[in-house]
Amino acid sequence: MREILVLQLGGFGNKMGVKFWEEMYIDSEFESDIDLQEQNKNNLLNSSNILFYNLSEKTPLPRTVQVDLGQDLPYSNTDFNPCNQFSFNYSSGNNFGFVKNNCCNQIVDIIFDRIRQEIEQCDSLQGFQIFASIIGAGSGLSAVLSQMLNDEYSNAITQCNLLVPSVKLNDNCVVSPYNSALAFNQLIDSAEQLIFFDNEGLKQNLSRLGIQFDYQDANLHVAQTICCNSSPFRNPGDINSSLRKLSTNLSPFAFYKLFTCNMTNNLYSDYYKEYLKMDEYQIFKELISSDHNQTSAVYTQGKFVSAALSVRGKVSNKEFDKQCSCFDYYLEHQRYRTGVKKKFEGINMFFTNICQKKYQNYEFFGSSIIHSSSITQSLKSLSEKFKKMYPKKSYVHKYIQEGIEESEFVGAQSRLDDTIFLYQDTLDTYQDEHFEYQE
Repeated sequence: MREILVLQLGGFGNKMGVKFWEEMYIDSEFESDIDLQEQNKNNLLNSSNILFYNLSEKTPLPRTVQVDLGQDLPYSNTDFNPCNQFSFNYSSGNNFGFVKNNCCNQIVDIIFDRIRQEIEQCDSLQGFQIFASIIGAGSGLSAVLSQMLNDEYSNAITQCNLLVPSVKLNDNCVVSPYNSALAFNQLIDSAEQLIFFDNEGLKQNLSRLGIQFDYQDANLHVAQTICCNSSPFRNPGDINSSLRKLSTNLSPFAFYKLFTCNMTNNLYSDYYKEYLKMDEYQIFKELISSDHNQTSAVYTQGKFVSAALSVRGKVSNKEFDKQCSCFDYYLEHQRYRTGVKKKFEGINMFFTNICQKKYQNYEFFGSSIIHSSSITQSLKSLSEKFKKMYPKKSYVHKYIQEGIEESEFVGAQSRLDDTIFLYQDTLDTYQDEHFEYQE
């Protein structure tokens, strides 16, 4: 099977990862009292092998490696392989340099040996999913491990689900601009997909549902989104999908690998049953709306490039494709399109996967991965915060003491500015060519 190995790094990665595996366990319909014969009759057995192993036993084990620098791995009702749980007694101080040059030099070989052992149990490795926050200690762990994975397993796809600094909200970590910029400088070279989340976007999503912002609810929100995004990999649908196919359809240009996520807000379906009709139009509207974006980026301030939509439930393919065509037509005539379709005739804007199997008890459920130039709003905010601190050399001495050279700060700032320029310049250039063609 095409296995996926999940790496949970740092506090956010482990807490959100626990929620993710709880959702995956429910979605895979595993029960502790199912015996082997009944489980073998289950049609989902083959697809469950992608993220679980030890399926012949009553308790399947997730394919994951958990790493935390502090001794506070979260408790979970899900059974994990204790050999894959690493907890150390480090106080990183949220310093990228300390984690990269001090901690990782001591522990990375132990962790990577365990990753190799997990990969040896796979028949055909598809790729890696990394859960981490680049605000604090997870920045150094994700940067180092992703680089090592890229060097040793270059044929595998690496998808990073990252918590990034918010545009308007202040982070608890005062040096988050440094950590994020230094980690971003390495991740954009070593990973094929970078999916952004931030607390501001999650807070907006939860407040729209009338829920006061709480980290546990936010982690559950992100976990359900990633679980639904991975549904095409695990469940039979109209189109077979994989991490490589997802990367191919979402990234028409090199180094254009920054994405955001949407999810239908029907977790509390009583509201929708009473006031809204959840049909193909409503699902599609929520999957591409800025109101349901899990970052603070606004799609109308950028240009759509592509999108991958994953829908669960008994949805009409014809009606859903109709909504995609209507939106494509709208963008074409409102001049929001980037001209990608004209430049690359073989690339479609929407990559849609419909799985008829319901997600838990919800009649309809959906999530999307959006590739839009509006992601530069998060990069601009990060660049501005970085430029406010670095010219004054604030906290730079802490990083120099841990082996980070000033040239790395300059390179990180330059990479941020270059990425923003690439998104704006290339997309605007194709847009201008398209305007001249129409006129």
